[in-house]
Amino acid sequence: MLSIVIPAYNEERRIGNTLSKLKSWYSSSEIIVVFDGNDNTPEVVKEYNVKLYVNKERLGKGASLRRGIEFSSYEKILLIDADLPVTREDLDKIITTDADLVITNRKIVGMPWKRRFLHKGFIVLTKLFFPSLRKFKDFQSGVKLINREKALSVLDNLIINDFLFDVNLIYEFKRRGYSIKEVEISYIHDETDSKISSKLFKIIIFMFLSLLKLRVYYSPFKGILKTKAFLKAQDIILRILR
Repeated sequence: MLSIVIPAYNEERRIGNTLSKLKSWYSSSEIIVVFDGNDNTPEVVKEYNVKLYVNKERLGKGASLRRGIEFSSYEKILLIDADLPVTREDLDKIITTDADLVITNRKIVGMPWKRRFLHKGFIVLTKLFFPSLRKFKDFQSGVKLINREKALSVLDNLIINDFLFDVNLIYEFKRRGYSIKEVEISYIHDETDSKISSKLFKIIIFMFLSLLKLRVYYSPFKGILKTKAFLKAQDIILRILR
């Protein structure tokens, strides 16, 4: 049995197609949508008889995924973006791979050159900050499979609430010695209603600051992240960049 967790921030135009396909492909699976936006996504989701959790305040992608993991019921959890950027064949390949965490190395189709360039640059920067992750080729794919028991054991250390959640998750599994496998897939990039492309410059700054925060968290200076000054600055940054 499989739990499928989908974070959904204002996905009313894309979520219906995704749920229709997933329910057709994996009819016996549990599908969980975690919504933290302000559009009609919940109304669309309710048409598909899946589990829906609506948050009244903005959580961020990472926090939505954490919430979905907590709500899940089955040993294997598929985390996937609301635009369903992969084929059925690739999903089957991911689901049948035996590891505590299955991540994907994307052969990306349709991504604008600017996004592709920044994607490559982010991978290099992540490896500089976290050398133990240097063998992995991709960190930001919106598709991964995770063992629920192992995921719950690291939940308290998943401190990133937004786009850098993936790096946080992979690094935490790596440092605990949990098994991680990387599977190559084709990834269909869809610019329609893209949350990143619409405010690319802000996202770049946001992700860099999140990378710094994560590096500090795994350092002797971790206490800085609990100070009033840091929390106030973080609050201001979130209001500006989200």
